[in-house]
Amino acid sequence: MILITGATGLTGTALVNEFRKHNARVRILTRDTQNAKMFEDDPNIEIVVGDMLNPETLDDALKGVDKVALLSTADPLAMAETQISLINAAKKAGVRHIVKLSCLNPDKKSPARFLRMHAEIEKHLEDSGIAWTHIRPAHFMQMYMLDSPTVIAQDSLFIPIGDAFIAPTDVHDIVKVFHAVLTTEGHEGKIYELSGPDSMMMNDIAAQLSRALGRTIHYVNVTPEQERQQLVSFGMPEQLADAVNELYSERRKGSESKVLLETHKLFGIQPTPFAEFVAQNVEVFKGTQIAHA
Repeated sequence: MILITGATGLTGTALVNEFRKHNARVRILTRDTQNAKMFEDDPNIEIVVGDMLNPETLDDALKGVDKVALLSTADPLAMAETQISLINAAKKAGVRHIVKLSCLNPDKKSPARFLRMHAEIEKHLEDSGIAWTHIRPAHFMQMYMLDSPTVIAQDSLFIPIGDAFIAPTDVHDIVKVFHAVLTTEGHEGKIYELSGPDSMMMNDIAAQLSRALGRTIHYVNVTPEQERQQLVSFGMPEQLADAVNELYSERRKGSESKVLLETHKLFGIQPTPFAEFVAQNVEVFKGTQIAHA
């Protein structure tokens, strides 16, 4: 039995759908069954309610589980506590292998809290005695859909990256790696890094959007404070907006500029170009479709 935590978030939903493509049986963990309604009619998906922060609620979720896909909400306060709680409960339940969604460049000394937390979780998992695999992607192409309101209303992208190069990756490529690792053997103790196939500046991303939409989209290099205000205006909690800005600060240093395709090659995955991602989601950037995994 394979358990997917964080199964109704962006990556979790995409991973569940990847298992559905293969008609494979999987168990998913959610705090609220209403969030998993899109899966309730699939006989291959077992929905279990539990809270990763409350181990006493996880007995049913972890019973008979051999492998866990460890994902959770990007909570700037509790992500590390949440995932470490799950690791401890999994060890007690006899789980053999945990595959963790991490990030590029985790570092306990990083000024970016998410990089610090991922490093802390990775170390705890490695020390737990459970077999582990870390999947470390570059930031997701899907994050640019959060900027669709300004693309739609102002023909502009307001992002504080300057002229740094970035190589974002498609969530659907990431979950293909997850599926392969969870359904085959020999991945214990491995770290799999991956990015998209294109290292681009923000002007390049604006140009890709321009071609797809048939009008000029401008890139505006805003200050971190302006970006924070924009994220909060979109409904993002202030502490999460601060954490996102910390990641932008690292990206401005070139932390995600390298193209990393060895993992794609290893698993026979064709990396998704950014232009293909835009084409697949062009209706989101036009405002005629809601973003989904």
